[in-house]
Amino acid sequence: MANNRLSDLVHILVYVQMHSHNKLTSDLIASSLNTNPSLARRMMSQLKKASLLETTQGTASPKLSRSPVQITIFDVYMATLPEAPLLKVDKNTSKDCAVGHALPKVLNKYYLDIQSTAEAKMRKITIQDVINDVKMDIEHHEKETTMLNS
Repeated sequence: MANNRLSDLVHILVYVQMHSHNKLTSDLIASSLNTNPSLARRMMSQLKKASLLETTQGTASPKLSRSPVQITIFDVYMATLPEAPLLKVDKNTSKDCAVGHALPKVLNKYYLDIQSTAEAKMRKITIQDVINDVKMDIEHHEKETTMLNS
């Protein structure tokens, strides 16, 4: 099963930046994520530990620790503390079968290539890129809604 932690951490950073002029309680951030405030606080703590988010206890004013053009998806990915690669080879295959013996080693080579390609791409995508796309999508949705209601 895929882990959605990266998506949630990116969500928090984008939400915080796009609502930087508002009070942002963990309840409000959690509602955007459709989760509970305790989990939202833990994820914000993870971002703070990775030096991507600044928070002050007792105030509802989190902010990005640096400009959104300086924070990449790779930075956020590293904040998830990845303990395993994106793709994992099943090494518990039959050693008595030629395919079962060879496939883990062969797949590992391809998976390492996929991992390095994914990480290189993550280094090129910034939080600002995501914010720009989110804003475009919101504008598009609002135009569609206006046209439907007219």
